[in-house]
Amino acid sequence: MKKLNEKFLEKLIGKVKTIYTCYYEEAPSNAIFPYLVIPSITLSSLDSGYLSVFDIEIYNNELSNISVEKICDDLREELDGYSYYETGIGFHIGFDSQLIIKQNEQDLVIRRITFAARIFK
Repeated sequence: MKKLNEKFLEKLIGKVKTIYTCYYEEAPSNAIFPYLVIPSITLSSLDSGYLSVFDIEIYNNELSNISVEKICDDLREELDGYSYYETGIGFHIGFDSQLIIKQNEQDLVIRRITFAARIFK
């Protein structure tokens, strides 16, 4: 399952990076706003494959030219209903929820958007 987890993460981050800059677990201190972080993923067994419910954290500066709402809309538009298949892995992603996270600094906006993926070997 570790190989499947790694392969899913590789393909997921590759897709998300086509939309916005994305990092796994944490962003470097010199990351440029806006950027995304996928803090972790886990796979749960299903009868016919696996399920992964994962968050994408959106970090944006209020002074940025793009709003966090636009970023959320872009992610939903690109990822909700997205399907991927190649030999050894296939998955389908669906939108789950969205949550505003408390702001730590006055000009920093953090939002969490959650998706669910059904993964097949």
